[in-house]
Formats: sequence, structure tokens, C-alpha cells
Amino acid sequence: MKPWHLLRPKTGKEIPFLILVTFLATFAASRLFTALFPNTLIVVRGTHVHHFAYGFILLALIGFFSIVQPRSDRTRLKLAPLYGFALGVAFDEFAMWIQLDDIYKDRSTYDAILIITLILLNIVYFEDFWKKWGYRLDRLFKRLFS
Repeated sequence: MKPWHLLRPKTGKEIPFLILVTFLATFAASRLFTALFPNTLIVVRGTHVHHFAYGFILLALIGFFSIVQPRSDRTRLKLAPLYGFALGVAFDEFAMWIQLDDIYKDRSTYDAILIITLILLNIVYFEDFWKKWGYRLDRLFKRLFS
């Protein structure tokens, strides 16, 4: 068995897996691009448009489309990488939009990326673990409070 086959998600977890992979790839590519080409900016009428704006717009469009359109598995599989891309672009500049300042390299961005990555990893790979603990906690609370 090849090593990357160990990363294959369980059946039914393909969509969160695609979101995770494209999220991490987008974040890495964005950081690499800004390191290699630091003076590449998009300026509209004298205003520097940061790429988190594109992420927000895409997240809004994907969210709207997901709510108002019928969601077949095929459509969801197509939207998942786009959602991961939008999430990566938006959260690559997390420090900027959370602190409302023009800071790109701040620890809070890496913290946000780590938290999102851990959440997605838990969704993709650790569902059984959380179901088991949820069941145990449910039993414990019922014994304690009933």
C-alpha cells in the first residue's frame, strides 16, 4: 500500500477532505506567492484590494448557492474545492481583518489556520472517536442529572 492511501478519507467524508486539502494548498500557495512576489498588488481606484475580500465574496456566493440550489452529490463535490480555496484565501489574511490593520505576518493568522485545520481533520478522520465520547458523555450527564 502506498503511503498516501492512508490519507484517503472514509466513505462519506470526501467533501470535507476536499475542503481540507484545498484550504491547506491555498494557504501554502498564497504564502509562497506573497513571499516570492511581495510587491504584486491589485489596486482599484487607489485602494489596495486584499485577497481576503475575494475569499469573503466567494464564501458568500458558495453559501448562497448551497442554500438556494438543489444540492446533489455532484454539485457538492464541485463546490467543496472552491469552498476550501475561498476559506484559505480569506483566512490567509485573518490578522488583517480581525485586527483591522495592514499586518500580514502575525501569529493570529497561523492560530486561525491551525484551528480550522484541526476542526477539518477531526471531521474527516475522527468521527468515530467523537461519536464514542459523545455517547459516553451523554450517559454520564444522564446519570449525574437524572
